[in-house]
Amino acid sequence: MTGDSSISVAGKTIAVTGGASGLGLRMVQVLSTHGANVVSISRVPGPKNDLCPNVMNIIADVTVPADVERAFDEAESRFGTVTVLFNNAGVAGIERALDMSREQLRHIFEVNVEGAFFVAQEAAKRMIAKGIGGSIINLSSILADAPVKGSSAYAMSRAAISQMTRSLALEWASHGIRVNAIAPGWFPTGPNATIMYGPAKGLPKGKNPMRRLGEPEDVDGAVLMLASDASSYITGTVITIDGGHSLQG
Repeated sequence: MTGDSSISVAGKTIAVTGGASGLGLRMVQVLSTHGANVVSISRVPGPKNDLCPNVMNIIADVTVPADVERAFDEAESRFGTVTVLFNNAGVAGIERALDMSREQLRHIFEVNVEGAFFVAQEAAKRMIAKGIGGSIINLSSILADAPVKGSSAYAMSRAAISQMTRSLALEWASHGIRVNAIAPGWFPTGPNATIMYGPAKGLPKGKNPMRRLGEPEDVDGAVLMLASDASSYITGTVITIDGGHSLQG
């Protein structure tokens, strides 16, 4: 038996894109509370962390290559090489397919897919250059497999993330880099909030076997496990966190 199977993130340098709000903010909070050095990368300022010396906020746009490189440079200068990345940044929109414009579709894919890919690439290049492995966790969604009306662009982008996760896991396994994804169900935060208050309003809670929506703390277990060495033999997997919603078909 090899490796450390404990669910511990203490001392790890972890980057979270979109860490200023929603599930990203929850990730920053739970990871830092458990002893990780956390770098929140977001287009908007996050909450002040004056009492949290192990949290660093960086203003950057994942769609701007220079911003991505600068963010990782700043993270390294303070905490060392990022060995865990949560690719959480994303946007959504409610628009029926017949009314979707090229600009709307491009924007969603630019942030959710292109941005996520090149942030993962940046992290992987640095891990490989240092000769160390790590963990990359992408944010997908249950809409990747079961879209709702008006969510075509967002659902397509999350389906792309699920396939990207498997592709990168295959390519980077030899470098000790594992790549997985989390697929949240109906959480009234971030991009999902936009979807929930559209055509699907009022339906998710009633259809859920647990008869409730997701709470931010519901992602804690998967976040800690995938960031820790306890997941050292898990790669190319999408973990669904939806209270059984997707079982309803």
